[in-house]
Amino acid sequence: MPQSSSLLGIDALYQYTGAGAQLFSGALFYVILVRFFSSSEVGAVALFIAIIGLFNLIFSFGLGTAVQHFASYHLGRQEYATAKSVVFKILALGLIFSIIGLLSMFYLSRTISVIFMHTPAYTGIVRLLSIVLVGNVLFGILNGSALGLQLFRASGLMNVIIWITYYSTALLMAFFLRSLYFVVIGWAAGIFLGVALYLFLIIKSTHDYRGKPRPLTPSLLFQFSIPVLFSSIISYGATYIDRFIVAGLMTLSSLAVYNFALLIASSIGFIVSPLNNIMLPKFSEFYGEGNRENIRARTAMATTMIAAVYVPAALGVAVLSRMIIVLLAGRYYEEGSDAISIVMVFSALFVTSNVMTQLIAAIRKTKVFIYSSAASLASNAILSIMLIPKFGIEGASIGFSSIYAATFFVLYRYAKKSGLYSANAKDLAKVWGSSLVMVLVVMLAEVHFGTSMDLLFPYILLGTIVYIAMIKATRLIGKDDGLFLSSLFPENLSVLKKFIRFLASGSN
Repeated sequence: MPQSSSLLGIDALYQYTGAGAQLFSGALFYVILVRFFSSSEVGAVALFIAIIGLFNLIFSFGLGTAVQHFASYHLGRQEYATAKSVVFKILALGLIFSIIGLLSMFYLSRTISVIFMHTPAYTGIVRLLSIVLVGNVLFGILNGSALGLQLFRASGLMNVIIWITYYSTALLMAFFLRSLYFVVIGWAAGIFLGVALYLFLIIKSTHDYRGKPRPLTPSLLFQFSIPVLFSSIISYGATYIDRFIVAGLMTLSSLAVYNFALLIASSIGFIVSPLNNIMLPKFSEFYGEGNRENIRARTAMATTMIAAVYVPAALGVAVLSRMIIVLLAGRYYEEGSDAISIVMVFSALFVTSNVMTQLIAAIRKTKVFIYSSAASLASNAILSIMLIPKFGIEGASIGFSSIYAATFFVLYRYAKKSGLYSANAKDLAKVWGSSLVMVLVVMLAEVHFGTSMDLLFPYILLGTIVYIAMIKATRLIGKDDGLFLSSLFPENLSVLKKFIRFLASGSN
């Protein structure tokens, strides 16, 4: 049977551990890569990741999100055999689509190399990427299966193992062989290890899911997944079009700087992704139960929680961006600091769209994602074309940042229309007020003490202390909220439970 959700805080901690492993392994990969290869070669690696990302979106066919929803939906209806059947049928479809993707990418390898890298010299590497594609598609579906079955802790541990292996293998090969071919081979080894381990986990976890499953209706599955597919493709274009315009109008070196800046900016998303991984299965479970009021209450709580953890982190990175990028990549990449700050501010303003995304997916209104991703693509394309020629990577970052605004306004309209979305404006104002005070204090410290690299950690510590003091002073966490949040963690995490109760003390 599914693992208990009574200690949801532990589930979240495991998800954060997995997301953190992916984030820090990927960041370390880039930090070391820039020391092994030229900026042009690092730019090529950025394009490899963009290419494999595009093909993965196309040939995964939205099945990772679909299996996550349908498995949890049937768990909510206590139809365990059906949940198991859904997982393996969708996995079989994923295998078929991944093989089609491999053949397509292999056949188009020379064309892809010429279009994106302006030379056929990378044709062999693109062919190797087609093998990585198969692993990526299967891994995404298996990861979605684990989340859909609400194996949050196992999923978190699995991601720790896989992403450390994925990036460390590539780095070891890069260190000893100094060839981009072997970087890709390292990726392939890591992702297929993940596929094998995840498959074993799913088989073992569903062994006792017995009974006669209800048939999986193909039309219902594709009504859910096809909009996810199309919106993902459009969102990919919205996410990467600024990078392609930079590559077309500027040099690969400029692309390397800009891509590294976006890597730092997007890495803060690891704060939100574990919560997304839990929200969709939980909202889907409540939808299966027919519990609309529970969904509405949880969206309000999730909106405040996501803002409370993401907004201060994003604004903190924005104010310290120059110090962070110099520390990670060196002075050559310093010009990317303003791009980081721009993206961070916009992402903080519209971060609550993450809750709306999970809600809309849980109630199967996935067609809305096509509208939101189309709006994102249009805004990024128009602004990038207008601003990049004049402002360079800063203009590109404004175009990229418009994605957050466009997505938010489209999703908000439909989330409110559903009657299931709720947000506490007073709590959000407290989060932003506390975060802005923190930013002001850190900026004043920078003016007074300077921006030496030795001061980066003290500034982070200062900002953290100020923010914690502010959310306690503003009574963001009420006593009832504190009791509920602390109840999500076991007694052996007494320090964390006491800290939560400390934040809530003095509140009404």
